[in-house]
Amino acid sequence: GVLYLMEHEEEYVFTLPSAYARSILTIPWVELGGKVNINCARTGYSATVTFHTKPFYGGKVHRVTAEVKHNPTNTIVCKAQGEWNGMLEFTYSNGETKVIDTSKLPVIRKKIRPIAKQGPLESR
Repeated sequence: GVLYLMEHEEEYVFTLPSAYARSILTIPWVELGGKVNINCARTGYSATVTFHTKPFYGGKVHRVTAEVKHNPTNTIVCKAQGEWNGMLEFTYSNGETKVIDTSKLPVIRKKIRPIAKQGPLESR
């Protein structure tokens, strides 16, 4: 996928995680798994986000780890770990840490063009 941040004149190219259907014989649920790569050529930053699948016995669901890298200097500027739909802890290269509860973030409605003004390959 490609995400344009027009106000910053940045273009992010990214891959998507796999989605796995679990417990199809009981109460079904979907789990994300695999690596996602995000790159911005303009800023020189990239990120690798790993969605960890739940082990067969024990373990937690929705776990994620991530690493943000400044490619020109080959420096890791931030690492993250936690649940993508819950508590995420960010650790920066200067030693600072921040914790965000993603379940408490405000939901912002998407701004999209009317279907009549979308191109043939666009999707809501």
